[in-house]
Amino acid sequence: MGTKIATRGAGKRRSEKQSHSEAQDERVALTLKVDDKLFVRLSTFRAKERKTSQEILQQALLEYLDRAGA
Repeated sequence: MGTKIATRGAGKRRSEKQSHSEAQDERVALTLKVDDKLFVRLSTFRAKERKTSQEILQQALLEYLDRAGA
């Protein structure tokens, strides 16, 4: 038997009515587990900055990937 490779959105079909721009805006869930101290730091920072964890972590990941050349 062949090897199966999992891909993002595998098994999902884009509706014919869905526009191209809506398909590009589709987001995929990502789970991140952190220890209590890091969670408290993030929670404190997001409250102070009035940003969501999503905004902070997405910006941090983008900056990290840019620095790594990925």
